[in-house]
Amino acid sequence: LGLLDVTMYRDDVRLRLEQPQIQATRIPFGVTDRHLVLVDDVVFTGRTGRAALDALMDMGRPASVQFLTIIDRQHRELPIATDIVGRKVPTLPDEEIRVCVDEEDEEDGVWLVQAASARSAASDRAAR
Repeated sequence: LGLLDVTMYRDDVRLRLEQPQIQATRIPFGVTDRHLVLVDDVVFTGRTGRAALDALMDMGRPASVQFLTIIDRQHRELPIATDIVGRKVPTLPDEEIRVCVDEEDEEDGVWLVQAASARSAASDRAAR
């Protein structure tokens, strides 16, 4: 099990106004010739998946990579397919889906946040 930070591999990192928050990548094994499963809680445009593949390729050459997601919003901008999907959830582009798991949050759950609520929550986070 490892953790991959794709922040600097994203194609929109220069378009964002705020300074990107870089997290540590922790993969305690070599990826070359390994069969890997990339896990993303919510797949939206496919851009994070593309960034993750680029980051992995800089670490080595995996034998194969499968892509698992809990929620697939089906709004692809890039030809990135999910191999294993918990649930496909059709959403509006300006809605947000939040996935919370017990290790990081106080409760487990998946929430659809309406557009106005998502903007308000983003403003609240930016103000902190």
